[in-house]
Amino acid sequence: MTCGSGIGGAPGRPGGSGESGRPVVAGNGQAPPPDCPHYVTYQSFFGTTGGPPPPGASQPGGWYVNTCAVGTQQGMATGIVWFGAGQVPGAAATPPSPSLAAAEAESRLRLPSPTVLLDPAGIGYVNLPEWLAVAPSSWVTVSTEATACNAGGCATAEAVAHPVSVRWSTGDGGVLTCLGPGERYDPALPASAQAPTCSHVYTQPSLPGAPADGSGRYVVAAAVTWAVTWTGPGGTGGKLPDLVTRASTLLRVAQIESVDI
Repeated sequence: MTCGSGIGGAPGRPGGSGESGRPVVAGNGQAPPPDCPHYVTYQSFFGTTGGPPPPGASQPGGWYVNTCAVGTQQGMATGIVWFGAGQVPGAAATPPSPSLAAAEAESRLRLPSPTVLLDPAGIGYVNLPEWLAVAPSSWVTVSTEATACNAGGCATAEAVAHPVSVRWSTGDGGVLTCLGPGERYDPALPASAQAPTCSHVYTQPSLPGAPADGSGRYVVAAAVTWAVTWTGPGGTGGKLPDLVTRASTLLRVAQIESVDI
């Protein structure tokens, strides 16, 4: 196989010619042959994209022309081929962006589901603050790493998730967002010495058939938002989309009756 373009070309075409139709030559009077195979993009050679990829082809990618084969019988079968990104023979490939590895790392995070804790537990009372919290065991930092590779090399990134807030749905139409996991009521301390940072006051008792579960209890739901960041090589890094974990429990709310004597 002769290593040449096989095409006389036109001005502005790769491997083309001047207006006389003669090949453009180097100072020694001869055109230096390219290393073979020598691939250029189909669009830069023919001026069009070459159409859609063949079935099962790696994507993203594109059509390429082997300038050593075009114009020969072999070129009819092998001169024009599809290559996925980073797969072009002899082309200088670059490693994948660390952000790709970061996205993969985020998809591998295994976040704990929140454990809902209520005080009073099981049964609450109208006009008495209900303390809302999630267990400390589910309020932790979680991290993982992932590596993305292509023909140009590999990039590794770490994704780190931090829980930042809880969005509570109290079952009676109430919705509130609390920063942090909330606290438990400590029966060893006087009530006057402690106060919740996250609580809800019910104004109506739960009644059979009223809440979503139909059992006479409110469905109390917690949705924890996790902020996710990533770090990679060379000081790269940034923020990834937030993640959310959810859990719920049931709470009966009763009316405390008082009798004047």
